[in-house]
Amino acid sequence: MALSEKQENEILTLFENYSEAYSKKDKKALKEMVSPGISGFGSGPDEIFLDRDDLMTGIARDFSQAGSVVIEFPDIWIQGEGRVAWITGLCIFVARVENERVVMSGRLTAVVRNTGRRWIFEQLHFSVPNVQQEPGQSFA
Repeated sequence: MALSEKQENEILTLFENYSEAYSKKDKKALKEMVSPGISGFGSGPDEIFLDRDDLMTGIARDFSQAGSVVIEFPDIWIQGEGRVAWITGLCIFVARVENERVVMSGRLTAVVRNTGRRWIFEQLHFSVPNVQQEPGQSFA
């Protein structure tokens, strides 16, 4: 059975809360939004996480390198069934690094699960498109 509008709105709220906690650098709130067994990738070649501790280490690194950081999710597409949903979206990081504004536009895929009380992230993948690859081309 497809997700209800209520479930989709709850998932959108999860993304809004994640964005808000990230901008506040609230590691405790972020930790509560992810599964202990979360896995995924960040944009850097070394950003592979296989559990919540790995992810939180990466988030702490992000926070230590940026004076401020904001995540925006301009487009999110949700599909799912029952207590599981898979998300495809666009994601923009805007950070202040050494007094310079840095913007990193990318793509996000995620799997979220309803625990019975709330939705949490089970998998996250953030990637940045290959800017050397021309539109319409399959390889750079």
